[in-house]
Amino acid sequence: MSIRLIASDMDGTLLNPQTNISKANVDAIRRLERAGIEFLICSGRDYQEAKAVMDACDITCSYICLSGAAVYSQNGEILSEIPLTSRNLVDIDRILTEQQADMDILTSLGRYTTTPKERKLNEIYSFLKKKFSSPAHISQELEAAVQNRMESTTFISSLKELPEDSDVFKICSNGLPVQKAAELKEIFADFPDLAAASSFPDNIELTNQAAQKGLILKAYAEQKGISLKDVMVIGDSDNDLSMFTPEFGWTVAMENAMPCIRDAAKYHTKSNTEDGVAWAIRRLVFQENS
Repeated sequence: MSIRLIASDMDGTLLNPQTNISKANVDAIRRLERAGIEFLICSGRDYQEAKAVMDACDITCSYICLSGAAVYSQNGEILSEIPLTSRNLVDIDRILTEQQADMDILTSLGRYTTTPKERKLNEIYSFLKKKFSSPAHISQELEAAVQNRMESTTFISSLKELPEDSDVFKICSNGLPVQKAAELKEIFADFPDLAAASSFPDNIELTNQAAQKGLILKAYAEQKGISLKDVMVIGDSDNDLSMFTPEFGWTVAMENAMPCIRDAAKYHTKSNTEDGVAWAIRRLVFQENS
């Protein structure tokens, strides 16, 4: 059994708390390239957002995005898409509206939200300011990043306002009280055609049941002729849990992972503040103990 494919989550895993990729992690990915081992992003982010992070490090790879709802080749070709069904959308809209939970909607025509503009602005500031550790650069760079995100988001009051020709791949509700996020996941567990997971304790992410990272990764590996025993997965949150199954030969939990991931993992690595992805690659791929 050897490692031929590594699928890594981004937030909380490959990315540090400033949502950047450390030099150690970049160097480890380059080392994989030289060894002929494929590195694959497996993220809840959309393609444009995920690719921008990797492009900044000059890393070319394939992507499983939107928690499994869309797959892209190294050349940006769409390999598969699994949108939410009309029934899914009716159920999600009804429940989240009843629970007074805002929605971020990721579609084939861009990003939409039912969050009021003022609240969304504060939410984006809170998320993006982690990238800027130097106060001298916060004002100009952060303002530009926030403005770009706001301009790329269309504000609507309900799902009924989405364009008729759009496919909806993922719906999130962010910034929830932790208990409410857990309660919503319990509610959606009664809908077998929906997958409900979280990247953070205060959010919920909803996709088609068939659009889960683990299911899509299995199909991706099989299409490549790679045994699942030769696949390594690295993650930290419960939207990675579908990858932490016995079929995969190497399941690696970050030190900062949620308990469900730590319990399901065969191996453990350091945290995302300590270059945990690079550490796992050195230890498990190249058998280095130092």
